[in-house]
Amino acid sequence: MNAVIDTLVVLGGHIQALGLVRQAKSKGLRVFVVIPDRYSVARFSRSVDKVFICGTEALLTHCLERLQNKRTMLFPTSDDYINYIVRHYEILKKHYAVALPDLSVVELFAEKPRAYKFVEAHGIPHPWCRYPQSMEELGMMADELEYPVVIKPAVMYDFHRKFGKKAFLCVDKSALLVKAKELSAADYPVNALIVQEFLSGGAKNLYSYGFFAVDGEVKSSIMVNRIRQNPMDFGNSSTFAVTVDIPEIEKWSRHIISLTNYTGMGEVEFMLDKGQYKFLEINTRAWKWHTISEGRGFSFIGDWLYWLNEGSLSNESVRQVQCAWVERLTDLAVILKGGFHGQLGFVEAIRSYRQHKVSAVWRLNDPLPALMYVLMSPILYLKRY
Repeated sequence: MNAVIDTLVVLGGHIQALGLVRQAKSKGLRVFVVIPDRYSVARFSRSVDKVFICGTEALLTHCLERLQNKRTMLFPTSDDYINYIVRHYEILKKHYAVALPDLSVVELFAEKPRAYKFVEAHGIPHPWCRYPQSMEELGMMADELEYPVVIKPAVMYDFHRKFGKKAFLCVDKSALLVKAKELSAADYPVNALIVQEFLSGGAKNLYSYGFFAVDGEVKSSIMVNRIRQNPMDFGNSSTFAVTVDIPEIEKWSRHIISLTNYTGMGEVEFMLDKGQYKFLEINTRAWKWHTISEGRGFSFIGDWLYWLNEGSLSNESVRQVQCAWVERLTDLAVILKGGFHGQLGFVEAIRSYRQHKVSAVWRLNDPLPALMYVLMSPILYLKRY
Protein backbone atom coordinates (compact mmCIF):
# COMPACT_ATOMS: atom_id res chain seq x y z
CA MET A 1 0.00 0.00 0.00
CA ASN A 2 2.71 2.48 1.11
CA ALA A 3 0.10 5.24 1.61
CA VAL A 4 1.74 6.80 4.68
CA ILE A 5 -0.86 7.58 7.34
CA ASP A 6 -0.04 10.22 9.95
CA THR A 7 -3.54 11.14 11.23
CA LEU A 8 -6.54 9.20 12.49
CA VAL A 9 -10.03 10.72 12.42
CA VAL A 10 -12.32 8.64 14.63
CA LEU A 11 -16.06 9.02 14.03
CA GLY A 12 -17.81 8.44 17.34
CA GLY A 13 -16.64 8.60 20.90
CA HIS A 14 -17.76 5.49 22.74
CA ILE A 15 -15.48 2.90 24.33
CA GLN A 16 -14.28 1.32 21.09
CA ALA A 17 -13.23 4.80 19.96
CA LEU A 18 -11.31 5.33 23.20
CA GLY A 19 -9.31 2.18 22.52
CA LEU A 20 -8.56 3.28 18.98
CA VAL A 21 -7.33 6.76 19.90
CA ARG A 22 -5.02 5.43 22.60
CA GLN A 23 -3.56 2.81 20.28
CA ALA A 24 -3.16 5.25 17.39
CA LYS A 25 -1.39 7.80 19.60
CA SER A 26 1.00 5.07 20.79
CA LYS A 27 1.96 4.67 17.11
CA GLY A 28 2.77 8.37 16.82
CA LEU A 29 -0.32 9.56 14.93
CA ARG A 30 -2.24 12.77 15.34
CA VAL A 31 -5.72 11.85 16.58
CA PHE A 32 -8.97 13.72 15.97
CA VAL A 33 -12.38 12.67 17.29
CA VAL A 34 -15.66 13.65 15.63
CA ILE A 35 -18.70 13.21 17.87
CA PRO A 36 -22.40 14.19 17.73
CA ASP A 37 -22.51 15.76 21.22
CA ARG A 38 -20.41 16.43 24.31
CA TYR A 39 -21.27 13.16 26.06
CA SER A 40 -18.33 11.13 24.87
CA VAL A 41 -15.76 9.05 26.70
CA ALA A 42 -12.99 9.31 24.10
CA ARG A 43 -13.00 13.13 23.99
CA PHE A 44 -11.41 13.25 27.46
CA SER A 45 -8.41 11.12 26.56
CA ARG A 46 -4.97 12.72 26.57
CA SER A 47 -4.41 10.83 23.30
CA VAL A 48 -6.85 13.11 21.44
CA ASP A 49 -5.37 16.17 19.75
CA LYS A 50 -8.66 17.80 18.80
CA VAL A 51 -12.40 17.17 19.18
CA PHE A 52 -15.05 18.23 16.66
CA ILE A 53 -18.69 18.24 17.77
CA CYS A 54 -20.97 17.74 14.76
CA GLY A 55 -24.58 17.26 15.77
CA THR A 56 -26.01 17.25 12.26
CA GLU A 57 -25.07 15.56 9.00
CA ALA A 58 -24.41 18.97 7.43
CA LEU A 59 -21.90 19.83 10.17
CA LEU A 60 -20.28 16.42 9.84
CA THR A 61 -19.89 16.86 6.09
CA HIS A 62 -18.42 20.33 6.55
CA CYS A 63 -15.97 19.03 9.17
CA LEU A 64 -14.75 16.17 6.96
CA GLU A 65 -14.30 18.55 4.05
CA ARG A 66 -11.95 20.60 6.26
CA LEU A 67 -9.97 17.59 7.50
CA GLN A 68 -9.67 15.63 4.26
CA ASN A 69 -6.17 14.42 3.47
CA LYS A 70 -4.90 11.24 1.82
CA ARG A 71 -2.52 10.77 4.77
CA THR A 72 -5.54 10.58 7.08
CA MET A 73 -7.46 7.44 8.00
CA LEU A 74 -11.20 7.84 8.56
CA PHE A 75 -12.45 5.32 11.13
CA PRO A 76 -16.18 4.83 11.94
CA THR A 77 -17.09 3.25 15.28
CA SER A 78 -20.86 2.86 14.92
CA ASP A 79 -23.41 1.66 12.39
CA ASP A 80 -24.71 5.21 11.98
CA TYR A 81 -21.31 6.44 10.85
CA ILE A 82 -20.90 3.45 8.56
CA ASN A 83 -24.22 4.36 6.99
CA TYR A 84 -22.96 7.91 6.46
CA ILE A 85 -19.74 6.69 4.84
CA VAL A 86 -21.63 4.28 2.57
CA ARG A 87 -23.83 7.12 1.32
CA HIS A 88 -20.80 9.39 0.68
CA TYR A 89 -18.27 6.70 -0.15
CA GLU A 90 -17.23 7.83 -3.63
CA ILE A 91 -16.32 11.29 -2.37
CA LEU A 92 -14.70 10.22 0.90
CA LYS A 93 -12.45 7.57 -0.63
CA LYS A 94 -10.88 10.24 -2.85
CA HIS A 95 -9.70 12.18 0.19
CA TYR A 96 -9.21 9.61 2.96
CA ALA A 97 -7.99 6.14 3.66
CA VAL A 98 -11.39 4.77 4.72
CA ALA A 99 -11.12 2.15 7.45
CA LEU A 100 -13.72 -0.23 6.07
CA PRO A 101 -13.55 -3.30 3.85
CA ASP A 102 -14.74 -3.02 0.27
CA LEU A 103 -18.14 -1.36 0.03
CA SER A 104 -19.72 -4.54 -1.37
CA VAL A 105 -18.62 -6.41 1.78
CA VAL A 106 -19.97 -3.68 4.08
CA GLU A 107 -23.35 -3.76 2.34
CA LEU A 108 -23.45 -7.58 2.31
CA PHE A 109 -23.16 -7.84 6.09
CA ALA A 110 -25.23 -4.74 6.86
CA GLU A 111 -28.24 -6.34 5.15
CA LYS A 112 -29.07 -9.37 7.29
CA PRO A 113 -31.11 -11.27 4.65
CA ARG A 114 -28.21 -11.06 2.20
CA ALA A 115 -25.73 -12.10 4.90
CA TYR A 116 -27.74 -15.16 5.97
CA LYS A 117 -28.38 -16.22 2.39
CA PHE A 118 -24.65 -15.84 1.72
CA VAL A 119 -23.56 -18.08 4.60
CA GLU A 120 -26.30 -20.58 3.75
CA ALA A 121 -25.04 -20.81 0.18
CA HIS A 122 -21.56 -21.65 1.49
CA GLY A 123 -22.61 -24.25 4.03
CA ILE A 124 -21.92 -22.18 7.14
CA PRO A 125 -24.17 -23.06 10.12
CA HIS A 126 -26.65 -20.32 11.04
CA PRO A 127 -30.12 -19.95 12.59
CA TRP A 128 -33.00 -20.49 10.17
CA CYS A 129 -34.64 -17.28 8.96
CA ARG A 130 -37.86 -16.21 7.27
CA TYR A 131 -38.29 -12.99 5.31
CA PRO A 132 -42.00 -12.03 5.18
CA GLN A 133 -42.95 -9.38 2.63
CA SER A 134 -46.37 -8.51 4.10
CA MET A 135 -48.55 -9.08 7.14
CA GLU A 136 -50.60 -11.55 5.10
CA GLU A 137 -47.49 -13.57 4.26
CA LEU A 138 -46.34 -13.45 7.87
CA GLY A 139 -49.73 -14.71 8.99
CA MET A 140 -49.50 -17.69 6.64
CA MET A 141 -45.97 -18.65 7.61
CA ALA A 142 -46.61 -18.12 11.34
CA ASP A 143 -48.54 -21.43 11.55
CA GLU A 144 -45.47 -23.35 10.34
CA LEU A 145 -42.86 -21.85 12.66
CA GLU A 146 -41.28 -23.53 15.67
CA TYR A 147 -41.59 -21.21 18.68
CA PRO A 148 -40.18 -19.23 20.35
CA VAL A 149 -38.80 -17.05 17.56
CA VAL A 150 -37.00 -13.74 17.34
CA ILE A 151 -38.14 -10.78 15.27
CA LYS A 152 -35.36 -8.35 14.31
CA PRO A 153 -34.54 -5.76 11.62
CA ALA A 154 -33.10 -6.64 8.23
CA VAL A 155 -30.80 -3.61 8.63
CA MET A 156 -29.90 -2.49 12.16
CA TYR A 157 -29.00 1.19 11.62
CA ASP A 158 -31.90 2.90 13.41
CA PHE A 159 -33.85 0.00 14.95
CA HIS A 160 -32.27 0.14 18.41
CA ARG A 161 -32.58 3.90 18.56
CA LYS A 162 -36.32 3.67 17.82
CA PHE A 163 -37.24 0.71 20.01
CA GLY A 164 -34.49 0.40 22.62
CA LYS A 165 -33.80 -3.24 21.67
CA LYS A 166 -31.93 -5.13 18.96
CA ALA A 167 -34.59 -7.86 18.74
CA PHE A 168 -37.82 -9.10 20.33
CA LEU A 169 -38.62 -12.59 21.58
CA CYS A 170 -42.01 -13.96 20.51
CA VAL A 171 -43.19 -17.06 22.37
CA ASP A 172 -46.06 -17.97 20.05
CA LYS A 173 -47.93 -17.01 16.88
CA SER A 174 -50.08 -14.43 18.64
CA ALA A 175 -47.06 -12.66 20.16
CA LEU A 176 -45.32 -12.62 16.78
CA LEU A 177 -48.25 -11.06 14.93
CA VAL A 178 -48.89 -8.50 17.68
CA LYS A 179 -45.24 -7.43 17.73
CA ALA A 180 -45.09 -7.22 13.93
CA LYS A 181 -48.17 -4.97 13.94
CA GLU A 182 -46.67 -2.77 16.66
CA LEU A 183 -43.44 -2.34 14.72
CA SER A 184 -45.34 -1.69 11.50
CA ALA A 185 -47.43 0.98 13.24
CA ALA A 186 -44.14 2.63 14.26
CA ASP A 187 -43.09 2.88 10.59
CA TYR A 188 -41.08 -0.35 10.56
CA PRO A 189 -42.90 -2.44 7.92
CA VAL A 190 -42.91 -6.22 7.90
CA ASN A 191 -40.74 -6.42 4.78
CA ALA A 192 -37.98 -4.67 6.77
CA LEU A 193 -37.97 -7.45 9.39
CA ILE A 194 -36.59 -10.97 9.81
CA VAL A 195 -38.22 -13.79 11.74
CA GLN A 196 -35.42 -15.98 13.08
CA GLU A 197 -34.84 -19.14 15.08
CA PHE A 198 -34.38 -18.41 18.78
CA LEU A 199 -30.98 -19.57 19.99
CA SER A 200 -31.30 -20.44 23.64
CA GLY A 201 -27.64 -20.39 24.63
CA GLY A 202 -27.60 -16.91 26.15
CA ALA A 203 -24.54 -14.70 26.64
CA LYS A 204 -22.48 -17.51 28.18
CA ASN A 205 -22.58 -19.23 24.78
CA LEU A 206 -21.86 -16.09 22.71
CA TYR A 207 -18.51 -16.08 20.91
CA SER A 208 -16.66 -13.66 18.66
CA TYR A 209 -13.67 -13.88 16.34
CA GLY A 210 -11.93 -10.51 15.98
CA PHE A 211 -9.45 -10.08 13.15
CA PHE A 212 -7.45 -7.91 10.80
CA ALA A 213 -7.21 -9.33 7.28
CA VAL A 214 -5.68 -8.35 3.94
CA ASP A 215 -7.19 -9.63 0.69
CA GLY A 216 -9.02 -12.41 2.53
CA GLU A 217 -5.98 -13.56 4.52
CA VAL A 218 -6.08 -13.17 8.31
CA LYS A 219 -3.01 -11.35 9.61
CA SER A 220 -3.91 -11.12 13.28
CA SER A 221 -6.83 -12.44 15.30
CA ILE A 222 -8.21 -13.16 18.74
CA MET A 223 -11.25 -15.15 19.84
CA VAL A 224 -13.39 -14.55 22.92
CA ASN A 225 -16.34 -15.90 24.84
CA ARG A 226 -18.51 -12.84 25.61
CA ILE A 227 -19.87 -14.23 28.86
CA ARG A 228 -21.71 -11.09 29.96
CA GLN A 229 -23.52 -8.39 27.99
CA ASN A 230 -26.05 -5.65 28.61
CA PRO A 231 -28.84 -6.63 28.61
CA MET A 232 -28.14 -10.33 29.02
CA ASP A 233 -30.82 -11.53 26.54
CA PHE A 234 -30.29 -9.46 23.37
CA GLY A 235 -27.23 -7.48 24.31
CA ASN A 236 -26.45 -4.04 22.99
CA SER A 237 -22.85 -4.31 24.18
CA SER A 238 -20.44 -6.72 25.83
CA THR A 239 -19.34 -6.07 29.41
CA PHE A 240 -17.00 -9.03 30.03
CA ALA A 241 -15.13 -11.22 27.53
CA VAL A 242 -12.46 -13.87 27.96
CA THR A 243 -10.11 -15.38 25.39
CA VAL A 244 -10.80 -18.89 24.06
CA ASP A 245 -9.56 -21.08 21.23
CA ILE A 246 -12.26 -23.00 19.33
CA PRO A 247 -11.11 -24.47 16.00
CA GLU A 248 -14.64 -24.68 14.54
CA ILE A 249 -15.23 -20.93 15.01
CA GLU A 250 -11.84 -20.11 13.53
CA LYS A 251 -12.52 -22.38 10.53
CA TRP A 252 -15.86 -20.80 9.66
CA SER A 253 -14.61 -17.26 10.31
CA ARG A 254 -11.58 -17.66 8.08
CA HIS A 255 -13.79 -19.22 5.41
CA ILE A 256 -16.07 -16.15 5.38
CA ILE A 257 -13.08 -13.79 5.33
CA SER A 258 -11.52 -15.66 2.42
CA LEU A 259 -14.78 -15.84 0.44
CA THR A 260 -15.28 -12.07 0.69
CA ASN A 261 -11.63 -11.18 0.04
CA TYR A 262 -11.91 -9.11 3.21
CA THR A 263 -9.43 -6.30 3.96
CA GLY A 264 -9.73 -4.52 7.30
CA MET A 265 -10.89 -5.13 10.86
CA GLY A 266 -13.95 -7.17 11.63
CA GLU A 267 -15.77 -9.22 14.25
CA VAL A 268 -17.59 -12.46 13.39
CA GLU A 269 -20.22 -13.45 15.97
CA PHE A 270 -21.39 -16.99 16.73
CA MET A 271 -23.63 -18.63 19.32
CA LEU A 272 -23.37 -22.19 20.55
CA ASP A 273 -26.80 -23.78 20.19
CA LYS A 274 -27.57 -27.48 20.62
CA GLY A 275 -23.90 -28.36 20.24
CA GLN A 276 -23.35 -26.31 17.06
CA TYR A 277 -21.70 -22.92 16.58
CA LYS A 278 -24.07 -20.81 14.49
CA PHE A 279 -23.17 -17.63 12.62
CA LEU A 280 -24.97 -14.49 13.84
CA GLU A 281 -23.40 -11.49 12.09
CA ILE A 282 -20.25 -9.58 11.19
CA ASN A 283 -19.36 -6.10 12.40
CA THR A 284 -17.27 -4.44 9.69
CA ARG A 285 -15.95 -1.77 12.08
CA ALA A 286 -14.14 -1.62 15.41
CA TRP A 287 -16.06 -3.45 18.09
CA LYS A 288 -16.22 -2.72 21.79
CA TRP A 289 -13.83 -5.36 23.20
CA HIS A 290 -11.10 -5.03 20.55
CA THR A 291 -8.53 -3.76 23.10
CA ILE A 292 -8.33 -7.24 24.65
CA SER A 293 -5.57 -7.77 22.06
CA GLU A 294 -3.33 -5.60 24.25
CA GLY A 295 -3.30 -8.47 26.73
CA ARG A 296 -1.47 -10.46 24.05
CA GLY A 297 0.88 -7.69 23.01
CA PHE A 298 -0.65 -6.28 19.82
CA SER A 299 -3.42 -4.07 18.47
CA PHE A 300 -5.53 -4.45 15.33
CA ILE A 301 -5.29 -0.76 14.48
CA GLY A 302 -1.52 -0.99 14.96
CA ASP A 303 -1.32 -3.86 12.48
CA TRP A 304 -3.54 -2.00 10.00
CA LEU A 305 -1.46 1.17 10.23
CA TYR A 306 1.79 -0.74 9.82
CA TRP A 307 0.43 -2.50 6.74
CA LEU A 308 -0.73 0.80 5.22
CA ASN A 309 2.62 2.48 5.88
CA GLU A 310 5.01 -0.40 5.23
CA GLY A 311 3.13 -2.82 3.00
CA SER A 312 3.68 -5.59 5.57
CA LEU A 313 3.09 -6.25 9.26
CA SER A 314 5.36 -5.58 12.22
CA ASN A 315 6.87 -8.42 14.23
CA GLU A 316 4.78 -7.75 17.30
CA SER A 317 4.97 -10.55 19.83
CA VAL A 318 1.64 -12.23 20.44
CA ARG A 319 1.58 -14.05 23.78
CA GLN A 320 -0.87 -16.94 23.74
CA VAL A 321 -2.05 -16.36 27.29
CA GLN A 322 -5.49 -16.33 28.83
CA CYS A 323 -6.79 -12.83 29.35
CA ALA A 324 -10.08 -11.01 29.79
CA TRP A 325 -11.62 -7.65 28.93
CA VAL A 326 -14.03 -5.83 31.21
CA GLU A 327 -16.13 -2.67 31.21
CA ARG A 328 -16.36 -2.52 34.98
CA LEU A 329 -19.12 0.03 35.47
CA THR A 330 -21.73 -1.65 33.27
CA ASP A 331 -20.51 -5.13 34.15
CA LEU A 332 -21.18 -4.49 37.83
CA ALA A 333 -24.76 -3.48 36.99
CA VAL A 334 -25.17 -6.62 34.84
CA ILE A 335 -23.86 -8.84 37.65
CA LEU A 336 -26.15 -7.28 40.25
CA LYS A 337 -29.21 -7.39 38.01
CA GLY A 338 -28.45 -10.90 36.77
CA GLY A 339 -27.84 -12.14 40.29
CA PHE A 340 -31.11 -10.81 41.64
CA HIS A 341 -33.03 -12.31 38.71
CA GLY A 342 -31.27 -15.67 38.88
CA GLN A 343 -29.53 -15.23 35.52
CA LEU A 344 -26.01 -15.08 37.00
CA GLY A 345 -24.21 -16.56 39.97
CA PHE A 346 -22.36 -14.02 42.10
CA VAL A 347 -19.60 -16.49 42.92
CA GLU A 348 -19.07 -17.32 39.25
CA ALA A 349 -18.93 -13.61 38.39
CA ILE A 350 -16.38 -12.91 41.11
CA ARG A 351 -14.21 -15.79 39.91
CA SER A 352 -14.20 -14.36 36.39
CA TYR A 353 -12.30 -11.33 37.72
CA ARG A 354 -9.43 -13.50 39.03
CA GLN A 355 -7.41 -13.43 35.84
CA HIS A 356 -5.32 -11.05 33.78
CA LYS A 357 -7.67 -8.32 32.53
CA VAL A 358 -7.65 -5.41 30.10
CA SER A 359 -9.86 -2.57 31.25
CA ALA A 360 -12.19 -1.00 28.70
CA VAL A 361 -11.80 2.53 30.07
CA TRP A 362 -9.35 2.79 32.96
CA ARG A 363 -5.67 3.56 32.28
CA LEU A 364 -3.29 4.78 34.96
CA ASN A 365 -1.58 7.14 32.49
CA ASP A 366 -4.92 8.37 31.07
CA PRO A 367 -7.38 8.43 33.99
CA LEU A 368 -9.78 11.23 32.97
CA PRO A 369 -11.97 9.15 30.60
CA ALA A 370 -12.75 6.70 33.43
CA LEU A 371 -13.62 9.50 35.84
CA MET A 372 -15.85 11.24 33.30
CA TYR A 373 -17.46 7.94 32.32
CA VAL A 374 -18.62 7.47 35.91
CA LEU A 375 -19.86 11.06 36.15
CA MET A 376 -21.69 10.92 32.81
CA SER A 377 -23.09 7.41 33.24
CA PRO A 378 -26.67 8.53 34.10
CA ILE A 379 -26.80 10.69 30.96
CA LEU A 380 -25.22 7.98 28.80
CA TYR A 381 -27.75 5.45 30.12
CA LEU A 382 -30.70 7.70 29.30
CA LYS A 383 -29.33 8.45 25.82
CA ARG A 384 -28.82 4.76 25.10
CA TYR A 385 -32.05 3.42 26.56
